[in-house]
Parts: sequence; C-alpha cells; structure tokens
Amino acid sequence: MADDQKDLRILKNRLEALVDGIFAFAMTLLVTGLVIPHLSKTEAKVKLAPILAGMQSEFISFIVAFFVLASFWRIHNRQYHYIRIIDSVVMRITLFTLIFVVLMPFTTNLSGDYSDVQLAVCLFHGNMFSLGFFLLIHWWYLAKTPEITSSPISRSTAFKGICRSMITPVISALAFIVSFISPSWSMAVYFLIIPFVVVVEKHSRPS
Repeated sequence: MADDQKDLRILKNRLEALVDGIFAFAMTLLVTGLVIPHLSKTEAKVKLAPILAGMQSEFISFIVAFFVLASFWRIHNRQYHYIRIIDSVVMRITLFTLIFVVLMPFTTNLSGDYSDVQLAVCLFHGNMFSLGFFLLIHWWYLAKTPEITSSPISRSTAFKGICRSMITPVISALAFIVSFISPSWSMAVYFLIIPFVVVVEKHSRPS
C-alpha cells in the first residue's frame, strides 16, 4: 500500500512537471508572432518605427495571451495543491487542457496577424474558452471527489474556485459576441479579467 502511494506521488510529480514544461514552452513560443522583416541599417532608420507602430494588434494578442496563460498556470497549480492521487479522470482532463495550451501560440499569432478577420479572432476566443472550460471541469471534479484530494474541499472554497474558473469562459464568450461588431476590438475584452477577478474575490461567498 505504501509502495502504491509512493508510485502515485511520483506520477503526480511527473504530471506537474509535464504541465509546467508545456505552459513554459507555450508562453515562450508566443513571442514568435512578433516578427519584424529584415531591414538594412539604412532602412531601419526610416522604416523600423512605423513597422513597430503597425504591430499594435500583434503586441496586444501577445500580452493578452501571455498573462492569461500565466493566470491559467497559476490556477492549475493552485488546483493541484489539493490533489493527493492522480486518477484517470484527472489525467484525461489535464491532457485535454494541455491540448489547448499548446494551441495558444498558433491562435495568438493568427489573431495578431489577422485582427480584423472574425474567423481568426474567434479561433483565439474558442481556444481561451476551451482552456477555461477544462480548468473549470477540473476544479469541479476535485470538489466532488474527496477521495483523491489531500483533504475534503470545503463548500466555500469550492464555490470560490468555481467562480474564479468561470471568469475566462465568460470573458471569452463575451469577446466572441463583440467580434460580430468589431473583430479587432473583441481582443480588448480580455482586459475585463482584472476587474472580474477583483469582484469575484470580494463577493464569491456562499449565501
């Protein structure tokens, strides 16, 4: 029994290492979307500033994706703090989550390059929604499965975690709606995450 538990702890550590590595790699790859064409020194004196100014949408996509991925990593790390045993459900949810983490550099670069094209930004919004959805499912499963956690998750903690996990799916759904009006401005909707987090921290208490 002790040996089995030790094996499970190792499995948890290995899965955490995989998650950390993929998040770090995906966050690093985001910068590949910031591409400047090769310029000679003479051309750079004249063209570099306008080129950088014209990359506004790419920089916005990069900043949004980087900080949202960092937030997802933080939430995932917080959720794993409660896990004692990795079962098959946790494993599957984690792997599905990582699929959308790996896709993030692609959809970020796509939305940055084609910020006025609704399909491009909607792929980004869909990526964000899927990531948030699987983190929400992950937390919900932990809250209702005390046998795999180090201690039962209290009702208030579960409620607050669910509220936190719902922020990104809600924001990305709102961004999707805004994209029908203005694809480029729909990216700015993600800056609402900060006030949403503040509101959740203050008011996510069970009645």
